[in-house]
Amino acid sequence: MLQTIPIVNNKGGVAKTTTSINLSVGLAQQDKRVLLIDLDSQGSASLSLGVSRSALNPSTADVLYSDVSFDDAVHDLSIPNLDLLTGSLRLANAETRLGKAAHREQRLKRIIDRVDDRYDVVIVDCAPSTSLLTINALVAADGFIIPVSPSYLSLEGVISLGEVVHNVRQNMGQAAPVLGVLMTRVPEQDNDAQAIIRQVRDHYGGKVFDTVIHEDPALEAAPGHGESIFSYAPNSKGASEYKELTNEVADRLERYGDVYRTIRKNEKRRSAHVSNS
Repeated sequence: MLQTIPIVNNKGGVAKTTTSINLSVGLAQQDKRVLLIDLDSQGSASLSLGVSRSALNPSTADVLYSDVSFDDAVHDLSIPNLDLLTGSLRLANAETRLGKAAHREQRLKRIIDRVDDRYDVVIVDCAPSTSLLTINALVAADGFIIPVSPSYLSLEGVISLGEVVHNVRQNMGQAAPVLGVLMTRVPEQDNDAQAIIRQVRDHYGGKVFDTVIHEDPALEAAPGHGESIFSYAPNSKGASEYKELTNEVADRLERYGDVYRTIRKNEKRRSAHVSNS
């Protein structure tokens, strides 16, 4: 069963793209068929995987706007089991291009539904904003991951995201649950950071992943070489921790998949009832 997992936080600088890339590659290395969708107009995930700026188009935007087909836009990367829909500056026009379109919040979901026999997992790298694209990702999601760095502003991003999810549920009757909260960019032996982590664990409980992603220069350097951490620095702390995260995500998808699917089916029934009323 296809699992669509956006990586989302309204605050930038919390390793959304780093997590999207390395989780996608990690799952692909577990022989899962993975599609990574770059939903950021900066195209950072695409560039970080070695796609040249001149090759970003056609991109996710062109498929969302129905200008090209999925098959004409998808990139078959050199990484086994991993495909990519690139981000590009054309995504910056999404509010204008889709603003008055029918079912505008469901464009991404409909694209994914058409290729659900090709992939086991879809990872969506979202921009740090409350936008129509973010809403599309939440509507398409089976569950989403929230990266959080140990800082006040990062926590504020989680709170504002919660408000967006609540509004989506109120207005559309559907929005995925949280698959997990991930602590990222955690400095070693920092008492303030540890205090924030305890605060997050106290608040979110079992939703917080056991895995913690610490600061690692290799994680910062890998995108400049167009590589995941697994190929750039396979023996690094970052590679070890993202491997642990991959295992933890795969385990949650296996254990909670039926629960998430039941939730989504019930939401769809309620949405259909509202539409027919």
